[in-house]
Amino acid sequence: MKRTRVDGGFDEPGWITCELAEIPGVESVSYGVVRPGGHDPEGVPMIRARDIADGAVGTSDLARISPDVHRQNRRTSLRVDDLLVVLVGRIGDTAVAGPDNNDWNVARSVAVIRFTPAGLTHGIDIWIRWWLGTPRARDLLRVGSAGAEHATLPLADLKQLPVSLPPRHLRERILQTMDLAQRKMALNAKIADRATELADAYFGRFAQGHARGDVHRTGVTVADVGQVIGGAPQAGALDGGRAIAWASPREVLNNRTVHLDRTAGVTWASRDVACAPGTLMVAPRPGEVRTVAAAMPVVPGRGMLAICTGIEADRMWLLHELRARSKELVATAQGEQARAMSRKAFSKFPLLWPPEEVRERFAGIAAPLHSRSLEALRETRALQELVVFEMTQHASVER
Repeated sequence: MKRTRVDGGFDEPGWITCELAEIPGVESVSYGVVRPGGHDPEGVPMIRARDIADGAVGTSDLARISPDVHRQNRRTSLRVDDLLVVLVGRIGDTAVAGPDNNDWNVARSVAVIRFTPAGLTHGIDIWIRWWLGTPRARDLLRVGSAGAEHATLPLADLKQLPVSLPPRHLRERILQTMDLAQRKMALNAKIADRATELADAYFGRFAQGHARGDVHRTGVTVADVGQVIGGAPQAGALDGGRAIAWASPREVLNNRTVHLDRTAGVTWASRDVACAPGTLMVAPRPGEVRTVAAAMPVVPGRGMLAICTGIEADRMWLLHELRARSKELVATAQGEQARAMSRKAFSKFPLLWPPEEVRERFAGIAAPLHSRSLEALRETRALQELVVFEMTQHASVER
């Protein structure tokens, strides 16, 4: 694929391919703070690779740097519309700096792509963000990493990434498609959030009739209602088996919805190692334990646990019971800063477990809400694939 330095504007008559840093409208490409120093509770928020997931910046457990360190790293002092790109682990994942992130900073594991006013006007920021999600870009960015969780992308490789731009009239049409897709995706995110909030609210009403003091009286623990499975390290192709989705604890913690429908990495294992769709995945961090439901076969990563239940009513109740008691579950974590789940302690965790008819009534309400949430999520994935196809269907032009 050819690489062309573009010295003109935004009105090229045909498709062009050039390195990302040379695209008209790109002002700078920089990485973040190399020496952040100790955590400053009153300091400036610093976004790390781990804080970026599903196109957004997580706001819990943020690192903070001193104002002095921030001033020494002004090149990555964030502005609204800066594009943040993960350089470590989930290479190529992105988020856009919003008003809430203004004048924050980023860690060395995150690159900041800044655009000129003209670049923003012509949608170059939107084009590049979508381009980074195309299979071609992903393959180039992850060359040699084999999907490893801690793989690192040199900034030079990001700057030199070949990006294809169509002529202005075609680019504007595709940008309109992107805009419509983004609006629908934002609506889908709200639908998924509200459906989950409704399910949580109904759970609260059902649980209200059973005082929390009854938890120990029921005598029911996590191990009584499901099979608790420990996480496994990521394995390579040389270890045999077949490629299966592998979820890291960070992906569970940063997953935007209650449904985990994709992972950045795979592990190689036999088919029977994978947990079936519907399996609950549990991962800890200081102060909370997060529980999500797998939407596809997946192997849980080391440091987290999975719970398999064969009865939908039990699964629905258990999911919301664990979500409601997130902070109490911290006592079942172990290791440095309680960042790994203790299978033994978690298995013994006592549950509020009402009679079967109560659980079934709740599932009759909660299951359709979760189905609607998952449907919205799947529609968003389909829209993403549609836009990527629109962007890359003319690939032969570049060859």
